[in-house]
Amino acid sequence: MVELFVLGSYLTDAYNGDIRRRKEVSEHLAHDVREGVHARKVMESYQTWFGEGPELSLLRLLGLFDRPADERALEALLKAPAIPGLTESLTDLSPSELRTVLARLRRARLLTGEDPHSPGHLDAHPLVREYFGEQLQSQRPEAWKECNRRLYNYYRRVPPQLPESFRDMEPLFLAVICGCNASLFHEALHEVYIPGFNGVMPALLPNVLGARGTIVLVLVHFFKHERWGSPTETDDATQSLTAEDQLFILMQAGMYLTATRGLASTEARICYQRVEPLCHSLNRPLVLFVALIGQWRYSLHTDKLSATMQIAKRVFSLAQEQNDSSLMIGAYRALAVTPYFFGRFRDRATLRDARRSDLAVGRRTVSSRRGHVARCYLYVLWGAIPMAFWRDRLQPSGPGGRYLASETCMA
Repeated sequence: MVELFVLGSYLTDAYNGDIRRRKEVSEHLAHDVREGVHARKVMESYQTWFGEGPELSLLRLLGLFDRPADERALEALLKAPAIPGLTESLTDLSPSELRTVLARLRRARLLTGEDPHSPGHLDAHPLVREYFGEQLQSQRPEAWKECNRRLYNYYRRVPPQLPESFRDMEPLFLAVICGCNASLFHEALHEVYIPGFNGVMPALLPNVLGARGTIVLVLVHFFKHERWGSPTETDDATQSLTAEDQLFILMQAGMYLTATRGLASTEARICYQRVEPLCHSLNRPLVLFVALIGQWRYSLHTDKLSATMQIAKRVFSLAQEQNDSSLMIGAYRALAVTPYFFGRFRDRATLRDARRSDLAVGRRTVSSRRGHVARCYLYVLWGAIPMAFWRDRLQPSGPGGRYLASETCMA
């Protein structure tokens, strides 16, 4: 229906309501029935009629948002200096002139009416936001980046220091997305995502429906063209993701993709496969172990017994190299579960006693913090203890503690 409202408003403004002039909007309007195309053609006509000015600039700014734009966010975009090629026509408007621009857009049905419960907020139909947002990104990329940089700096300061609810976390989600859109990948990761998400999200996730899906939508902005397994790159060396950063992002993505899309998630498998060379180059055997477990889970649900057993043997070989009883427990589990899952019960029985024996040895011998973290992860993997157990015991300590906890328990 939006195309009918916008078309009617355009005919009223441009042709005094003469319905016979509708063909001048687009010769093909009546023949193209794809969703949203009608509205786009009408908006193209409105764009020509308005010309470059405050109306189009304001609509392009609204294209940056996926929700009503609040007054303070718009103020951050309109503050001096003006954004070249975008806000010059808006920064010097008086309040009365701005109200006139808003009234024209509302008459054209390109803006929704003012919400009495949210004064100062501006909103438009999603098709309108999408059209002008895509136009801003494709035709004015530098202005689009500058807008996202300003929104990043605004949103990162909105939430309280210790958010108590998922709603309090929303500005952090928006800050990370805007930071990535502005090519501030390193800053968005280290100054917003890691301190904000890892500190609060583990306590909020179990109680909020859809929370993990939201984090997936945030994480995808760290990947090139939103392709999982390909961390993004930038010409600015200070904002590029280091190998450690890529490892962290890939493990986070693998974890949340598995949680939201299941153990047979192809996207999660891609992330875990991409982790392998990074683990070898950075010498991170614990992370490699978790990545192999992720690949084993995927293969268990999608591949043949021979392929899954090959991965289980790699897990076992890595555990032996590390000489860690906790890792050996997980390796025996992989070797035992694989034939059991495919109906080979006798093969599983031959490993059961060895696994039980190693579990008893592990309880007596594993005393280091690294071994404790790995053992906690494996217990959680089996569902033997609640998640709160390791959350209370894995407080980061030392320069590598944050990554150790994330690699072993959050992957």
